[in-house]
Amino acid sequence: MSQVPRLFRRFLPQLLHMIALPLFFFAFILIYNPYSMRDFIGDEWVGVHVTIISCIILASTILLRLLYYYLPLKLNYTLYTFWCLAEMIFMTFFVAMYLWLVLEKPVPYFDALIVSFRYIFLTLVIPYSIIALSVRIYDYSNRSSESEKGVQRMRFYDSGHNLKLVVTAGTVLYIGAEENYINIFYTDGGRIRNYVLRNSMKSVDELCLSHGLVRCHRSYYINPAHVKVLRKDKEGFIYAELDSPDLGDIPVSKRYYDRLSEMLY
Repeated sequence: MSQVPRLFRRFLPQLLHMIALPLFFFAFILIYNPYSMRDFIGDEWVGVHVTIISCIILASTILLRLLYYYLPLKLNYTLYTFWCLAEMIFMTFFVAMYLWLVLEKPVPYFDALIVSFRYIFLTLVIPYSIIALSVRIYDYSNRSSESEKGVQRMRFYDSGHNLKLVVTAGTVLYIGAEENYINIFYTDGGRIRNYVLRNSMKSVDELCLSHGLVRCHRSYYINPAHVKVLRKDKEGFIYAELDSPDLGDIPVSKRYYDRLSEMLY
């Protein structure tokens, strides 16, 4: 199962969820009165009840979407669906608590819980689906346009999931890790550039492998297209010499030597 696009982790989709879910619920319930909700909560003060429930959904969405934004999660589409379902269940507990406390007629909390989940799930599944589909189409259209042009771009995000650097894959020389940062060396207009990104090497594993970069050391990924020669020094250590004379040699571990050398021929 493929990973959820990084676009889902950016702040704008989270902001859309925070705003769209409670607004959609508020408007949909008041305009259409679906699932006989007014029969359950009563016609009196229905606007007040729906407003408060919408505020509960807003607060729950803000909390969980900020949690999703800052946690270093790697989700596929199935797990992301379960995350959205868990959000609706989380909202349900507090909505049911409100209905259980304010309704004049005695209703067991478990009954209020079931009814609340039905209202929330059947209503919010619509904006959830629309937002997810819109973001997916946007991400797919961007990738398709790049493929049509024959250009592969690497998008580097920091530890906060903010897009920091976009470069053509063929211009990347190598990537090296240093504590909590990675150094990205690439060419731009014939000049060598170095961008320091706050993130871990593990966070770019999938990105590097999908764009033709090869791990040559536990702290380095290298672009085989820019490797001029592999050589050993007097002590038996292996180094990769790049086609850019201004850069130093890159260490190559023995466990990665065979894989890298095969790609040079």
